[in-house]
Amino acid sequence: MRSRHLIVPFLLLLALAATACGGSESSPDEATADPSTETTQSETSGEVDRTVTLKPKGNEMKYRQTEFSVAPGETVRLVFENTATSPSMQHNVVILTSNDEALFKEVGEAGTRAGSTNDYIPQEDNLRAQVLAYTPMSQPGETVEVTFTAPEEPGEHGYLCTFPGHWATMQGTMMVTEDAAA
Repeated sequence: MRSRHLIVPFLLLLALAATACGGSESSPDEATADPSTETTQSETSGEVDRTVTLKPKGNEMKYRQTEFSVAPGETVRLVFENTATSPSMQHNVVILTSNDEALFKEVGEAGTRAGSTNDYIPQEDNLRAQVLAYTPMSQPGETVEVTFTAPEEPGEHGYLCTFPGHWATMQGTMMVTEDAAA
């Protein structure tokens, strides 16, 4: 009987948390939106050249946008809106110096070793040197961001989530290209 009294408040708290986080999946328009529409020019500050917003794909271990473009040397504000609703869908965005699949694995596994106290960011010097920028870890319903300068040389730079197990499927590519300057 005593456990029944504990279940009702727990269920009410769970329902309140689900509605506070927005609990809905993406609309059909969002699911089919061109990822380039998620990249916007910043008009509010001379300090940031471009703001890029990324989101997860529902409660999957995937980014909704798997690529975005920036111009060489731009100051980029990367915003990650964690619209997931499942408590296990904690995410971050870690941008790497290359788009090499082996580096994804190394950084992902090193992030797991680093643990939650380090936001799952690799602590080994050789791998830290391979990280261009990263957001803090975000809980479902939370928005985090980082501002960084894009590399001067055109090229492809991978990004991934380093929460344990997510790196294998939660990946994308940041394209540094002159075409993005327009």
